[in-house]
Amino acid sequence: MAQLKARYASEGVRAAQSKPVPFYSVTEEEWRSIPRDIPNVIVLLASWLPLIALNVYLFRFAYRDREELELGGLLTFSVIAACVAVMWAACRIAPWLALTATAALYLILQPVGVPQLVLLGSGAFFGLLALTGLFNQLRFIARLRRWRALSTSTVDIPPEQRSRLHAYRQLPKTLWYLALGSMIYPLLKLVWQFFTDAKQVVNALDRDRIDSLVIGVMALALCLVVVLVRFIEQRLAGHLALEIPLARGYGPLSFTAVGKVVPAEPLSGGGCDCTDPGREPKTLEYGQFAECLDNCRVHGIAAVNNLSPAEFLRVADQPWVWGEHVSDRLVRRGDRMVIAGLSGWDSMPVRLEVRTVFGQGRQAAANYLPRRAAEPRKRQARGLHWRDGADNTMQVEQFDPAAMPEFERISLAGAGIDGYAVRVRSKRPFICGHPVG
Repeated sequence: MAQLKARYASEGVRAAQSKPVPFYSVTEEEWRSIPRDIPNVIVLLASWLPLIALNVYLFRFAYRDREELELGGLLTFSVIAACVAVMWAACRIAPWLALTATAALYLILQPVGVPQLVLLGSGAFFGLLALTGLFNQLRFIARLRRWRALSTSTVDIPPEQRSRLHAYRQLPKTLWYLALGSMIYPLLKLVWQFFTDAKQVVNALDRDRIDSLVIGVMALALCLVVVLVRFIEQRLAGHLALEIPLARGYGPLSFTAVGKVVPAEPLSGGGCDCTDPGREPKTLEYGQFAECLDNCRVHGIAAVNNLSPAEFLRVADQPWVWGEHVSDRLVRRGDRMVIAGLSGWDSMPVRLEVRTVFGQGRQAAANYLPRRAAEPRKRQARGLHWRDGADNTMQVEQFDPAAMPEFERISLAGAGIDGYAVRVRSKRPFICGHPVG
């Protein structure tokens, strides 16, 4: 009784802290009609490769005798880390950074003749690329604002999910560590040099280390600029929860599928070894899940193989059933989810745990999560990114009829899945696109 009271009290506090946001259900046609943008990989390559080529031309050919362009002493770990952080963090603002760098070179060098034409041409190219990206971003945000204006209801965003929408969390932790490391490492070396020097004179500090520190500070500053841009885009788009189709071949989002896990919340009837409170749980990257154990009395191999065909079809859409034999075929036509935090390209929305009636389809399994909004080269060729609970790429095992004798095959049409389940003793079932054997 005390545990129930504590649970209800915590749920009451959680509900009180939740924030209602406008809700809009996006149709397949609306999701499909979101205009394409320049693919991310092309934006990055078109920004950094010409900028690198421009610097090689200026440093090695046009102005090879200028001392301020001598960078041989800057090829250090911290500088390389800073450059990687800059290229990683830039995403779709990379053309603006390339344009800024080109303008800075023009002001420093005051070029004439061929170098001037090269710099002006590079600046024009980067400017056109930057303006194209800005236009596409504003067009996407305008679409989101229109959906927000058309919303007629609201949903609550729990505080723990709302915290994941903060602008600074739009950048991966690894990127922050890389940027901070590129600044802290040369700083520590300078501090050590200063205090181990008998004279302790600032002017005697290593100039290359100072330059490395400046570059590290610039890398961290860039991360903060990206956060500021994300913050502005979030304010322009406004807070909005969207019910969207789990679509791989169209729309602005791709999806992560987390396999070999079950929901971390213990089953009401008990009996599940995966979520047994007495078991030491394995720490997972996705905290809302628990590792699916092969010997679990509810989710294990024997439990799955003992299900009748009718019972199997009721859970066939759940990735835990298949273990490492998962497939993109598990996504049913009409599967949908509710997300928040979509504010344009490069935004990183989160899936909301909203229990509602989906008027245009069915609620997708909790294992499917949205990824960063990034334009691929071909939307039609986009697939799910299968990861395990530790966020490692799953090695999907394929069915081998010669080595794996089946004992039953079940058509998955009754579960809304295109394919067949092939059940093998002592293994989890395989999903195949057509009858095998």
